[in-house]
Amino acid sequence: MNHDRPGISPFRMWRKRLAYGILPALTLLNYLLIKGVSLTMRTRFSGEAPVREMLESNRPFVMAFFHGRQFLMVHQIRKWPNTVMLNIRYLGEIMAKTLRMFGYVVVRGSSKRSANRVLAELIRNVRGGRIAIFAVDGPRGPYREFKPGAVFAAKKLGVPLVPVTTAAWPGLTLTKLWDRFLIPLPFSRGLVLFGEPVLLDGDLSKESIDKDCKRMGRILVELEEEADVLVSRINR
Repeated sequence: MNHDRPGISPFRMWRKRLAYGILPALTLLNYLLIKGVSLTMRTRFSGEAPVREMLESNRPFVMAFFHGRQFLMVHQIRKWPNTVMLNIRYLGEIMAKTLRMFGYVVVRGSSKRSANRVLAELIRNVRGGRIAIFAVDGPRGPYREFKPGAVFAAKKLGVPLVPVTTAAWPGLTLTKLWDRFLIPLPFSRGLVLFGEPVLLDGDLSKESIDKDCKRMGRILVELEEEADVLVSRINR
């Protein structure tokens, strides 16, 4: 793939080539970090019974979580028939390659230029039997602002929307990052917590979608706070 653009300075061109030259190494390191830490952890699932039932009966659904809680989730649900939407920026490239190593189907695109095409492809994947997973406040925030992609997809498909989050204790929260990214520490306790599946109505008007986004955002905030409390009590 040619990553050069007309008018770019020689230094920036060299820097970009270097960045993409080391991308395979960064991807492998990211994969090994996620897998290595996850394998040392004691991780529980909670509230997953409805999700397991849908998986066993091949019923599609959409999952939604807040950006910053994906580290633990990546490894724990890697065997599910997942499809994920990621942006086309450099960090998105690293994460896309990492997720493919874990067995995920990844759809790439720009949130501004190709959002409709990417969302349509994601919907086709769900109709084909996969689970669509949305980091609903990504890729750049604002923090905990539930954006409409997951709600639109669930309404369009007529499938349940499942809120999900993770927590780890002890863990390192990168508070200077916009998403408060959570990195579980090796040998920590982990929790993947699912909320009740929500079947939304089929109203695709902006007013209805905005209303459901606010509702689901409140649910997800409460779920995340509950997970943080629960994981600190596990095995104590």
